[in-house]
Amino acid sequence: MNQDIRRELSTLQQRQVTGTLTVQAAGQQWWLYLFMGRLLYATGGAHRVRRWYRTTKAHCPQFQPDWRTLGTTPTPWEYAALVQGTANGRLTPPQAKAVILSSVLEVVFAILSQENATFQLQTGQSLSTQIALLQVERVLDEVAQLQQQWQAAGFGQLQHVAKVLSPDVAPVIRQPDKIPDQSWVHLLNGQHTLWDVMSLTRKSLQATVGPIFQWVQQGWVELQIVPDLPAPVSQREASPTTASSASNAHQPLVACLDDSPVMAKILENTLGRAGYRIMTITEPLAQMAALLEAKPDVILMDWVMPNVNGYELCSLLRKTSFFRDTPIILITAHESIVNRTRARLAGVTAMLKKPVNPEELFKLVSRYAPLCQGVPLFTPPLDTLPEPTLAELSATQTESVEDQLGDPVVRARQLLQRYAAGERDFSGINLIGCNLQGANLEGINLSRADLMLADLSGCLLIGAKLAGANLIGAELVKTNLREASLSGANLIGANLSQANLSGSQLVGSNLSAANFYQSRLRKADLSEALAAGANFTSADLREATLYATNLHGAVLNQASLEHANLTGANLWQTQMTQANLEGANLTGAVLPQLTDN
Repeated sequence: MNQDIRRELSTLQQRQVTGTLTVQAAGQQWWLYLFMGRLLYATGGAHRVRRWYRTTKAHCPQFQPDWRTLGTTPTPWEYAALVQGTANGRLTPPQAKAVILSSVLEVVFAILSQENATFQLQTGQSLSTQIALLQVERVLDEVAQLQQQWQAAGFGQLQHVAKVLSPDVAPVIRQPDKIPDQSWVHLLNGQHTLWDVMSLTRKSLQATVGPIFQWVQQGWVELQIVPDLPAPVSQREASPTTASSASNAHQPLVACLDDSPVMAKILENTLGRAGYRIMTITEPLAQMAALLEAKPDVILMDWVMPNVNGYELCSLLRKTSFFRDTPIILITAHESIVNRTRARLAGVTAMLKKPVNPEELFKLVSRYAPLCQGVPLFTPPLDTLPEPTLAELSATQTESVEDQLGDPVVRARQLLQRYAAGERDFSGINLIGCNLQGANLEGINLSRADLMLADLSGCLLIGAKLAGANLIGAELVKTNLREASLSGANLIGANLSQANLSGSQLVGSNLSAANFYQSRLRKADLSEALAAGANFTSADLREATLYATNLHGAVLNQASLEHANLTGANLWQTQMTQANLEGANLTGAVLPQLTDN
């Protein structure tokens, strides 16, 4: 084991360093991302893509990232996919953490096996979102166990068989009739590395490679090097300084809710080159979590989108505290008096006529979100814009007002009627945008239900089951959720101010950017929840369990955390002015600088 790198990692943990450690050896490169001395993620090496598919298949086989939106991120594409998955509810925090741990163990195993490795540290350059915070000593101890298993399986006896020996080699059977257990034949075909075989058989490293090494010694199996698989996105690593990102990091963010490639081109050439940050949402309902997390300064919205029209979506957004005052510009080919009236009633700020004129687009956006001063303003000449094809123009000007969601008023009424008749199981029901204010739904089962942008303010949900429910952007002001089960629920951007969540289960829930102002969470279980950026101002969290909860950037001003369990919690950059931490358990927690004023 390379003791130099081991000592370096231990030193970084002791110094609580935040940064990126780049390791080079044998023509390979690895990146280890640290936050306050803990490991966030690790990637690189000969089989970076194989490792991704292997670890996700093992821990979250149904997870399918939206690679179209991850192609240009400076964050490692694997980690960006995990962040996206936890944000939109397609991936639970425990699943993401399992993938991260498996990846980190494999990378550190490979690095510590190198004899002549060089490393370079870039402090301050790390990942902006923290999903897991792994202790370096724990990782090193687990890797040491893997190294011992590797040696015990016969590593030292096979130096004469292959020049390169690592779990990245792929065994292939040359004499199938000699293998006593024929179940190995389909695994040892030269396509699966030893890491792959270990994952597929769910055996330990020693149990996997032990018999294989014996067969290699006897000449029945050969070890060969296999190439990596193609990456699902362009592999572009973050550099210490990126001119484009540095110049517009604080410029307004414009979100475009449109699946048209023509609009994407116009945005990039008009607003992007002028200095605005651009975010494209092609499926608004599926990507609502990303929209809430980004908090755009202006929203551009086409009338016709997948599964929802612009008027309907605008109405839903206006019901949330997040987008109540956000300028929303509707793009339409029809500017009749009827449509303008309909747009005004839906809460549309302004309308833009198709086909979009780039100059009018820039003027309209800059009226509601002017560019910050001090940054050179570049407005592209209009003749540099790409001309859309006839097919594209035809597609963008064909509109339909078909409502594919159904009337939320009707759906809400049907739910209340069925509940009044004694029905309690509504798992998986679609209640997007429904208004259920003040309803008595005590003991209802809404597990895996879609309640995105729904209004549940003042509802009685004592003992309700909401495990795995989608509550993105939902309004839950003064809602009574005492002893409710919300494990694995997605509450990104939800408004739970003054809600009662005492004794509720929120294990593994996504609470990013949620509002818990003056809410009651006494004895609630928020273990391993993702609560980055959440607002817990004046919340009652006495005796609550926040084991390994990610509260990075959360606001806990004047919150009561008396006797709460914060073991292993991430409280870095958390605001905790006048917070009550008397008797709280902070073992292994990452703490901010606490202030009393």
